[in-house]
Amino acid sequence: MNNDKVKKSKRLTGERLFTVFIFGFLLTYATFVMVILLADVFYVELGELVKALLSSETFFAIKLSFITSIISTFLAVLFAVPVAYALSRYEFPGKATIDTIIDLPMVLPPLIIGVSLLVFFSTSAGRFLEARGFRLVYTVPGIVLAQFAISSSFAVRAMKAAYDNIDVRYELAARSLGCTKFQAFYKVIIPLSRNGMIAGAVMTWARAVGEFVPILIFCGAMRFKTEILPTAIFLHLEMGDIQGSVALTIIMMVISLVALLIFKKIGGTGKIARTK
Repeated sequence: MNNDKVKKSKRLTGERLFTVFIFGFLLTYATFVMVILLADVFYVELGELVKALLSSETFFAIKLSFITSIISTFLAVLFAVPVAYALSRYEFPGKATIDTIIDLPMVLPPLIIGVSLLVFFSTSAGRFLEARGFRLVYTVPGIVLAQFAISSSFAVRAMKAAYDNIDVRYELAARSLGCTKFQAFYKVIIPLSRNGMIAGAVMTWARAVGEFVPILIFCGAMRFKTEILPTAIFLHLEMGDIQGSVALTIIMMVISLVALLIFKKIGGTGKIARTK
């Protein structure tokens, strides 16, 4: 009897130590993130923050960031919906290779994407496009292209996860009732994956609006021309205006936080259990 009590006591002690160990890491990391972000909040003076908010340059950067990121997100989702569906529902030769290629922009350094875009438009194919009106280097449309090049992979992953979470038998049931593949897709798959798709679109947008390095390489950092929020932060830092750059950083933090909260709200209710 005593041996059983001793064993039970040791087991409970081990479980408590494990819990303390796990939550120790959890709290340490959460504290680390909060400390480095709150450092910005306590560093900037209120006057500088108000000045940054009321600045015409900040207004231009915010407006351009929203316009370009919304367009690039729309294009990313437009491509991601059929691409993700093909990867989720079909088996075909070279699928693993194509899947890897689509994931490349997520794992490659953003610098490489910017350099690759710049190099492409220096080739004969790129010059051919520019000669026919597709002028993208150091232009606003180029910002959209750079954002799309990075964020589209995230959109495909998000959409595929939403489709994977839907049991294929829903589609088969729709097909048995007379629906075509396309009808089953937009009458069954789209409604069931709607929340997951919206959440994916929000995170795709958040990725696009915060993109900087490829845009800097491909479109430059020209005030009131290709100046998005990350570029504006960079320009303030370059001039030694730390207060101004931190004020803009806080604005971007708020935008990112709102996007994250929307993602968690929608994504948290968008899970569809598989039918076993």
